[in-house]
Amino acid sequence: MKKEIITQSDPKSPISEVFRALRTNIQFMNRSADCQTILITSTVQAEGKSWISANLATTFAQSGSKTLIIDADMRKPRQHKIFQINNVPGLSNYLSEINEMGRRQKIDGMDCVKPTEVENLYLLPAGNIPPNPSELLMSDKIVELIDEVTKNFDVVLFDGAPCLLVTDSTIISRLVESTILVTSYKYTKIDDLKEAKKRIKRVGGNIAGVVLNRVEISNKKYEEKYYYASSNTPALKVEKNTKRASKNYEKYRSKADEEIESSIDLKAEKLSEKVNKVKTETKVERKPEAKQEENVNKYINDRIEDTQRQIEDEIRNTKFKSKVEVPSDKAKEILESIKKYK
Repeated sequence: MKKEIITQSDPKSPISEVFRALRTNIQFMNRSADCQTILITSTVQAEGKSWISANLATTFAQSGSKTLIIDADMRKPRQHKIFQINNVPGLSNYLSEINEMGRRQKIDGMDCVKPTEVENLYLLPAGNIPPNPSELLMSDKIVELIDEVTKNFDVVLFDGAPCLLVTDSTIISRLVESTILVTSYKYTKIDDLKEAKKRIKRVGGNIAGVVLNRVEISNKKYEEKYYYASSNTPALKVEKNTKRASKNYEKYRSKADEEIESSIDLKAEKLSEKVNKVKTETKVERKPEAKQEENVNKYINDRIEDTQRQIEDEIRNTKFKSKVEVPSDKAKEILESIKKYK
């Protein structure tokens, strides 16, 4: 199944919520009917009716309603491509009673119905492209098909051809309960929309409303108008400028700050260890110098004491019994020798 089914691939997106709102409005239009039959059509091609049909049908299925989408655009069918399902046998084969091999064969309409990947959602594809779709839709078999499918499904949606180009959708509009016209922003002409409405009303069709598709609106602007955007309910999943994105940003930023702080602490610890190591090495290197200096001082002191003892011995050995002064020249010589050594 392609990503065009946004209500299935991204059910919490703003677009999915719009489809659910559309589904709710349609459900309240006719609550007495056992099965709702709805035609989705447009004024001209390329207005997005097939995309609208597929996503709207998906929301009905998600609500628990057994839903069938019938691709009634037998000229340019798209539903089998969206849901990636074989296009034959389909609606044209049932109405014309010609199988995919081109042989005459009576086909049961329910045999053409195929399940999709979405739970509760089934598809009746368009089948082989016939040369006369309008004539096939005017036959009694289309009425028989509608009677049969309404007994087996809660909701039946027809994806019809553009009603201004061909009469296919105009024919179907008189057989279903409601018709929804899909228009495209800055693409659909107002005169075309009025003409489409006139044609459907002329045959007795009931127009439930108009869907304006492809409206240009930013995510930020949408959030400002959306109720859940300012609450704690995680109802949206928008890529940019959302509350969830903001929370993730704060989470990752906090984690990054913790990693940065941890990295800084680690670097500071390593630097402190390096400084202590340098101090230790310096202290170890200075030990021999301090010891050497201590030894030198001890040696000098010993020399001074020895010198003093020599002087005292010399005084005792002299012939004079009285106190004799040491010659100043010799004292100077001794002191100079000591200083020079130091």
